[in-house]
Amino acid sequence: MGLFDLFRGSRKTTTISPSDIVVFIVGPSGSGKSRFMSILLQRANVHVRVSKGQKPGTTEVHAERCRFDGMPNEIVIVDTPSFCTYMEPDGEEVVRKWMESNYAKPCKAAKMLYMHNLAFNPDDTNLRVANHLRVFRRTCRQNLLPSAIHIIPTLSHGSTLSDERLKILATQLQRQADAEGALLCNTSDGKSFVGKPFDGKPFDGKPEAAWNILQELLNA
Repeated sequence: MGLFDLFRGSRKTTTISPSDIVVFIVGPSGSGKSRFMSILLQRANVHVRVSKGQKPGTTEVHAERCRFDGMPNEIVIVDTPSFCTYMEPDGEEVVRKWMESNYAKPCKAAKMLYMHNLAFNPDDTNLRVANHLRVFRRTCRQNLLPSAIHIIPTLSHGSTLSDERLKILATQLQRQADAEGALLCNTSDGKSFVGKPFDGKPFDGKPEAAWNILQELLNA
C-alpha cells in the first residue's frame, strides 16, 4: 500500500516542525508546479491563477501539511513561486522571507521535485535547471538544502511535439539533471521511473502517478 492509499487530507500551514518531511516543488513559470500539487492533493488549487508565458501564476509560497494513516511524520508540500522571471513580485525574495520565517531550523528531511515543461524553448537560459537551482540554494541555509532532487518532465496542454522531438528535448534535460546531481523522472501508466531512459511520456496528470513520483523521492 502506497502513499496514494494512505493519504487522508491536508491543510494549509506556515509552520515547519523538526519531525516534518518537507518537499519543495520548484521550477520555471508554466512548468506545472501548482497543477502537480493540485493533482497530488486531489482538489482544485485556488491559490494560483493561470499564467501566460513567463508571467508567474504563483506569487507566494503555499505549503500544505499532509496526513497519512500509520505514518509518524507528516509531509509538508511547498509550492514555490517561479524564479528568473524578472517580474514583480520577486520570487527569490518571497521564498527567502518565507524560509527565514518558517524554515530556519532543520526538519527530519528536505527534498525537491523540480518541474520542467518540455515545450519550453531549450535556448532560453532563464529556463535552465542550473539557474533555478542556483537561486533556490541562495535562499536556503546550507544545512537545510534538499538531500535529493528529482526532475519531472511535463508538457503543456495542447502541445503537439512529436515523439522524436520529445526524446531530443528529454535528452537535453537529462544532461541538465546530470550536471546538477539530480535524477530525471518520467511516468508511464501511473508508475514513475527514476534514472531510467526517458520513455517519451512526461507526467500524465494522474493522481496515482503523482503519488508514485513523491514516494520515489521520499525513498531516495
